[in-house]
Amino acid sequence: MKKIKKIIIYLICLFLPMNGLLATMQSSSYVIYDSVMHNFDGPVISAVAHSVSEQTATVTWTTDQISDAFVEYSTDSGFAASKEQGTSVQNATSHSVVVSGLSGATTYYYRVKSKRLNGGVSISTPAGNSFTTAAVVVPEPTPEAEPAASGGGLLIIDKTDKIAPVISEVALKILNNSEAELSWKTDEDATEFAEYGSSLAYGFVFGKWSASTEHVVKISNLQEGVEYHVRALSSDSWGNVGYSEDILFSTVKGVITDKPDDEASTTPPVVPLDEAGIMAEVSRRVLEFINRLFPEVSLNNLGNNLADINSLDDLNNFAPTPILSGEPRIRVTATEAVISWTTDIPATSQVAMATDADYRAGASEAYRQIIGNTENLDTVHEVTLYNLAPNTTYHIQLRSKPTIGAMARSRDFIFETATEELSITSFFSQVIDDQSAEFKWVTNKDADSEITYAPYRDGVLAVDLSRTVKDNALSVIHNIKISDFIGGTVYNVVFASTDENGNRITETLANFTTAPDDAPPVASHIKADSTVFLDRNNKTQTIISWLTNEPATSRILYQEGVHSVNADLKESTELNSNYTKEHVVVITKFKPGSVYTFRVESIDSGGNVVLSKLHTFMTAKKKESIFQIIMNILENTFGWMKKIG
Repeated sequence: MKKIKKIIIYLICLFLPMNGLLATMQSSSYVIYDSVMHNFDGPVISAVAHSVSEQTATVTWTTDQISDAFVEYSTDSGFAASKEQGTSVQNATSHSVVVSGLSGATTYYYRVKSKRLNGGVSISTPAGNSFTTAAVVVPEPTPEAEPAASGGGLLIIDKTDKIAPVISEVALKILNNSEAELSWKTDEDATEFAEYGSSLAYGFVFGKWSASTEHVVKISNLQEGVEYHVRALSSDSWGNVGYSEDILFSTVKGVITDKPDDEASTTPPVVPLDEAGIMAEVSRRVLEFINRLFPEVSLNNLGNNLADINSLDDLNNFAPTPILSGEPRIRVTATEAVISWTTDIPATSQVAMATDADYRAGASEAYRQIIGNTENLDTVHEVTLYNLAPNTTYHIQLRSKPTIGAMARSRDFIFETATEELSITSFFSQVIDDQSAEFKWVTNKDADSEITYAPYRDGVLAVDLSRTVKDNALSVIHNIKISDFIGGTVYNVVFASTDENGNRITETLANFTTAPDDAPPVASHIKADSTVFLDRNNKTQTIISWLTNEPATSRILYQEGVHSVNADLKESTELNSNYTKEHVVVITKFKPGSVYTFRVESIDSGGNVVLSKLHTFMTAKKKESIFQIIMNILENTFGWMKKIG
C-alpha cells in the first residue's frame, strides 16, 4: 500500500501544471522566486506628457513598478539617428526627464523608456509623440554708426544640420618605412581623423578635434611590408560624420592598385670582411685582454684555443651566462603584450619577436624584431610589445646579456593576441562655462555615445541624482555636450560606448568640475625601450612610454648626449594631441648606439603642462659581426688598431 501511495504522489507531481506548483511556493518563498527564477515583463507606462521651452522639454510619465527613466528623441519620426537623456537609477514610479540642448523652432519625435528590476524594457506607444521647440529670439545688434532701431528683434530659426561633410581630394603620401600622411578637404569646417588597420575592420584611429576645411593626418608606427587599409573621417559641429573611400597601401609598395607593381630594385648583398689576415693578431690581443680583466681565471680551463676563436660564443665561454627563470609571464591584450621574467644575475632585457608567418625555425636568426633595453642591467625584466595585430600568433624568445659574458636565450615561446575588443583610445573634456562642457572621445570601432554624470554631496557620490545623455548613432568619434552642470560642484563623469554586438567600454573622470583647472597632470612610469628590426638592415627605433593621472597629450623633448638638469633640449617629436592616460611615442630618427637625454611633456585639456625630470638612455646598437665586436673591444681597450695602416 505504501508503495502505491508513493507512485500516486509521484504522478501528481509529474502532471501538476508548473504554475500551480509555483503558486504553492509563493506563500513561503515568493521573494526567492521573484528575484531569481523569473524575469518580468517591462513596467506598464501611462500618462505620458510634455512641456516645452526654447531649447528644453520636460517629459513626464508613470509606471506601475519602480524603474529607471529615459526619453529617446529624434528629428526623424523613424528614430534612425536618435538620442537619449534620462537616469538609470531605478527608484521611482513617477518620472520626469528634462531634455536639454535642443534646437529652436524644431520638431522632435519622442518616446519614453523604462526598465524595472529583474525585468524587461517598456517603450511608450504610440511612438508618434512629438513637440516643437520655440524659436530662439536674439536681440538685433545695434550698429555703431546709427541710432538703435526701436521694437522687435531678430528671429533666428535654427535648422538642424543632417548633412555630413563632403570629403574630397583625398591623397596618401608614404613618408618612410613606418609613416604615411593622409590629406583631404571638406566642404565645411570639420574635424580630421584617419581610421586605419590591416583589414577593413580598421582598429586604429588617429587625428585632431580642431575644425578646418583642409586636413592632414600623419600615421605612425606602421610595419614595413604590411598592407594597410585607411580612410578619412570628418565630423561637423552637429556630429554628422563623413567618410572617404578606402585606400589600400603599404610603406614598401605605396598605394596598391590593380596594376602590377614595378619590380623592386634589389640592394647588392653586403660582402663580409676577410678576417683571415688579422685573426692571429686579434687572438693575441684577446688573450691579453682576458688576462687583464680576469687574472684569477685559469686559461687552461677555458676549454678553447684562443687562436681558434671564430665566434662570440667562443670568446664569452669563460664568463657566466645568466640563468633565465622557467616560462615567462605573458599578459596579452588584442594589441599589446607584457613579457616578464627573471635572471640570477643582472642582465639586459630584450625580447625577439616574429609573427607565426614570419618565424623562421632553424634559421640563424628566426625572429623579425628585437625589442627591449640593451643598457640597463637587472634581475627582474619586463618588456612591452606594442602595435600587435589582434587574433594573431606570435613567437618570442627571451634574451638577457650581462656586462661580460654570453647572452642567455630562452627556447621559443608562443602566445596569441586576443580578438580585438572595443576600447576608448582617447578622451577628454572641454569646459565652456559654469553650466556647460563638451566631452569628446575616440573608439577603435563604431559604437554609440553615452555620458553619465552624478554630483558629489558632502564628499559622497549622489548616485540617485545621476543623469545620462546618449547618442545612438554609431561612430568612432564621439562628442556630447552637457548644459546643466552647477558651477563649483564636483561630478563623477563616465564616458561609455556600446557597439552593435553589445560590447561596452567605459572611462571615468572621477573629479570633474566646470571651475578652472589649474593642476597639471602627474607623469609616472616613464620607460624607454629600443627595437632592432633584423630584416631591415638592422634599423633601430625607440619606444618611450609613460602614464598620466588624467587624459593629456604626448610629446618628447630630446637631445643627443648627456645634459645638465636645467638644459633646454633642442629637439622634440610632433605633438600627439590625442588625450589619453597611457602614452606611447615611437622615434625612428635616433642614431644607433648613442646616448640621448629626454623628458616627456603632457598637457591636459585645461592647458596645464607637466614636464618630467631628465632621463638618459642609450639606443640599441646595430648588429655587428663577431670580427667587428672583437676589434671594437681591442680598439677601445688598447688603442693599437689606430696604428694599423
